[in-house]
This record gives sequence, structure tokens and C-alpha cells, in this order.
Amino acid sequence: MKRLALLILLAGCAEVPPEEPPTPIRVVAVLPFADQTGGSAFDADEFANILASELARAANVRVIRPAQIRAAGEEISSADDAVRIGRRVKADAVLACAITEYDPYDPPKVAIAAQFLRVSGGPLSSRDLDRVLQSGSWRRGPLSMSRTGAAHAVAAFEEVYDSREKGTRSALRQYLEGRVETEREVLAVQSRYLQFVSNRMISRVLAYGS
Repeated sequence: MKRLALLILLAGCAEVPPEEPPTPIRVVAVLPFADQTGGSAFDADEFANILASELARAANVRVIRPAQIRAAGEEISSADDAVRIGRRVKADAVLACAITEYDPYDPPKVAIAAQFLRVSGGPLSSRDLDRVLQSGSWRRGPLSMSRTGAAHAVAAFEEVYDSREKGTRSALRQYLEGRVETEREVLAVQSRYLQFVSNRMISRVLAYGS
């Protein structure tokens, strides 16, 4: 419940009048991941599904999976497209990710650009809209942004999960606390490392509500 409360707070980070509290986020649509790695071996759909499962567990929300979004048959290249499909599938928010770097070989490395949008737009000022449009994190994300789309912006960030770096290994050890798996086992299995990365991604999204 604590993490769900954080996600609800995340939904209210825009300038919304106190008398009009934002609708709690109970349903999140996870878009098919954009593969910007330039390689052919990466399975973006598998990664998106792993993240969707982690989101459902961590935030206690209902998740609309990438396959359901893909079945709608619409091209999604902008924030406006994402909001439109979010409304169509009755989601409260949309999570879009682009994988910009991927090396599955031990030690693995994954780089991600993420954008999180509310389906219902907030009454942002012109200054706040400009700040979103000019933000490097929003501009480098998977979705292009218009002024209309910017009104739905909640969070955008980039992360690199490089298991050769101390910070990532420390996060991995923290993730494994109370589990029977070892670091070596997670690093050696692609799906398990992606599950760890997804868990960290969800923590980053939830952190915007703290």
C-alpha cells in the first residue's frame, strides 16, 4: 500500500488546485518498448513484459501489457499518441521506454530512457510546459512531445544499469536480500537480470512521488 500511495502522489506532481485532486492511478498501460540499440538480438517485447509484471507487483496496480497495446494496431510515436491509446484502453497512466544500449553478455549492461504520462492532463502553466518541452530527458525519450502532450508529463529519466559498476552491483545485492539467488546466478541469466533492472526502474518511477 505504501508504494501505491507513492504512485498516487506521483500522479499529483503537476500544479493541480487542491480542490481538484487528481484521480488515483489504478491502471497503467506499458507500451511496447522501443529498440534503439541498433542490434537484432534484443527482444524488446520480452523486456516490456518483464517490466509490466514487476510494476503490477511493486505498485499494486492493474497493468495493461504491451501485447494488448500492440493489438490496438495504432502507431505510437508521440505523447499525444500514447495518451490517446491510454484513453482507449481505459488506463490512468502510460509508461513508455526506449532501450538505448544492451549487452547481454556477462557482465550485462542495459541503458533505458523512460517517460511516464498521466492520461488526464494537468493544468500546467506556460512556463512549466516550456520546461517539459526543453527538458533533455523528455526530448531523448521514446515519444516526441508537443505542448498538448507536455500537459500529461509526470516524469522522464535515463538510467544505465552496468553490472561492471559498483553502484549497479550494490543495487543488485540490495535487490537480492532475502532471496536464495546469488549475484552470479542473476548476472548469468538474461531474463533475471532484466527483472532486476525492471525492479530498479519501477523504484525510480515511484521515487518521483516521495
